[in-house]
Formats: sequence, structure tokens, C-alpha cells
Amino acid sequence: MTFEGQGAVELEKLAEDWVLGGSGSVVPYTFSITPGDARSPRQLDPGPMWRGLLDDLASGEPVGRIAARFHQGLGAAICQMISQILATPELSQACGIVALTGGCFQNKILLECVTDRLEAKGYRCLVHSQVPSNDGGLALGQAAIAAAQLVSGDITAQR
Repeated sequence: MTFEGQGAVELEKLAEDWVLGGSGSVVPYTFSITPGDARSPRQLDPGPMWRGLLDDLASGEPVGRIAARFHQGLGAAICQMISQILATPELSQACGIVALTGGCFQNKILLECVTDRLEAKGYRCLVHSQVPSNDGGLALGQAAIAAAQLVSGDITAQR
């Protein structure tokens, strides 16, 4: 590896022909969702995905198909989790707008999978268009909040 996101970039590249190029349809790998409670949030459980992926590797499935199944499965699981969260009593009256941010949404396959599925369910997805979704966007947001606090007098500049 020569940079932090290299593995993710290479996995996306492997999946491109299957997902974007129409090399064949894939059945997504399955992820479970743990329900969570007051002490720990709900989480994606990759156990079922690993079982399917390892079976595919053992049977000699093409790596591009495996990568595509991973991307499609992760996208489906993210959408399922969002739907579950928005169905909770605390959020059931939410406006139906979902912001998709973070470095993982620099992955075109994952971003399109998630936005397509959420929009099909009636959600409006907000995605980055002028500011990067990774650390660059985070830093810009932090700078904007600090500037607003300085202008409003909520904080004072430290020299």
C-alpha cells in the first residue's frame, strides 16, 4: 500500500465492470444489523457477508463479481440501517432528507447504490458537489463554525 485509501480504491475498480459496465447482475452479500440499545448503537454485522465472500473465493468466482457483491451488499445494508433509524419513534417525523458524507462516499459505486435505493424509498439525498466528502470537507466545516463563533462573539481568537 502506498496511500491510506488504496485498498478501497482498488476494490471499487475491480467492481466497476460488474456494476457500471453491465458485465452481469449480482446478488448482494448480506449484512446483519444489530439492534443496539442505550449503551451501544446499532451496528452493521459483516459476519454473513464474510461467509458468502469466502464461499465465493473458494469456488473460484471472479474477483470483480465478488467486489460488486460486496459493494451492492454494503449499500443495501446502509439503506436498511437508515430506514430502521428513521422509523424509530424519535425520528419518525423526520423530514426524509438524508445527508451522505464521509470518505466512503467518494466511492462512486457505493454512493450511487445508496442514493438510488434511498431515493426509490422516497428519501431526498444530499451529497457533496463543491466540497470533498472526506477530511477536506470536515476541515472546511470546522473552519466555518469557528468563523461564525468569532463573528458572533461566542468565542475569542487565541494568539
